[in-house]
Amino acid sequence: MIVRLDKEQQAAARRQLLSDIVWVISNDTLRKWQNEGKTVLAPVEVFMSSQCLCDVLFGLSDIDEGIDYELDDLEDEVEGENDAMLIAVLSALQMQAMSKRCVGQDLRKAIMHIFERYGDHELFLPLVEQWTKKEEGRWMDGKKTDLLDYELQEIKFDGGGVAEMKGFVDEYVRATLKLTEAEIRSNLLTLGFINMEYGHVFDEQLKKLFDKLDMNIKEVHNHFEAGSSNQVFNAEVNGNFEKK
Repeated sequence: MIVRLDKEQQAAARRQLLSDIVWVISNDTLRKWQNEGKTVLAPVEVFMSSQCLCDVLFGLSDIDEGIDYELDDLEDEVEGENDAMLIAVLSALQMQAMSKRCVGQDLRKAIMHIFERYGDHELFLPLVEQWTKKEEGRWMDGKKTDLLDYELQEIKFDGGGVAEMKGFVDEYVRATLKLTEAEIRSNLLTLGFINMEYGHVFDEQLKKLFDKLDMNIKEVHNHFEAGSSNQVFNAEVNGNFEKK
């Protein structure tokens, strides 16, 4: 149930998770706690382990009856003293996020069971507060933009060029297209900001999201101030989007 990844695998997994709201909200806290020695797992390892726990719980014929056995097994498997709590609570947060899309399945009892089991843990409230602080609006859009930019800068730092960056954004768009309309709109806004910052090199990828929403939008390309610290490329615009 515990996921362990090397550095390259962690980078690949992080980039695939950028459309996941729970990852976006929780990664800063997990990274901070890893640096402080509160977990022996990298943030993406904690998160993917929590996804594995979700899969196990969803595979049970009766979650309410089997959940404690699975949490016991998790606690036996982890190495760090806080890791079981982090993985379990993140699983609850993921179930809470997924509950909006799960038809005919009430996950509230399982979520509350995890919260009650780990509610006395010293890191429980800080983690939940990070989740409840803000889920939507400008804060979330800005946070996702920060994470996208971080991953693009990592690609550039590792010697990658525009082609590699476009490949990464392709993955982000493919994941986004599987989400709800509201989530697609949120990620569309995020990618729109990034696209402007990077000289509109991601026009093609952005258009896929516009087309998915059947949005008749006339793209207006902004001009950046000379010497802007945010503009990474001074690339040629590939032309305006052709709209329906």
